[in-house]
Amino acid sequence: MEFFFFTDVYADRHLIDYYIVSFKLINQNVVSTKEWEGRKYITEIKDWQSFRENVYDIVLYEFGDEVERFTDIETALRTAYKMAYTEASRKLPKNILPSVGIGTPPLDVIRMVFPVSFEFEPFPKDIDVFLDRIVREMEEEITRSEFNDDDEIPF
Repeated sequence: MEFFFFTDVYADRHLIDYYIVSFKLINQNVVSTKEWEGRKYITEIKDWQSFRENVYDIVLYEFGDEVERFTDIETALRTAYKMAYTEASRKLPKNILPSVGIGTPPLDVIRMVFPVSFEFEPFPKDIDVFLDRIVREMEEEITRSEFNDDDEIPF
């Protein structure tokens, strides 16, 4: 059965979602999966070494086009994250973080293959205060961007 990992990263709030690593597994017992919208997604890799030995037909895609074929899943994921990280860095963000969730590699795998070490913000103790702060920051950012309209002719 064919599986895939999205190797998405965030450049601040901008999502770089150009890269996908697809692969097949000889033995699906080395992973835990969850079905969502008719597809199986890997949620846990039980034993990394066994997983690596069971993976074959590994392909890295960019925008749906084949970029490279691999014989090692770790190398494929490192390459994909390096490409996504490089693309994200072109936006000159304050932070570049991997995306996590359905379709991404498990977090322990991301930590092994991501080009730099990273930490996520801890979940806020008071979610209402956190969301209010996010809304205020977005309003300020939107207001500032209205004054920086490149298409507008200054008088």
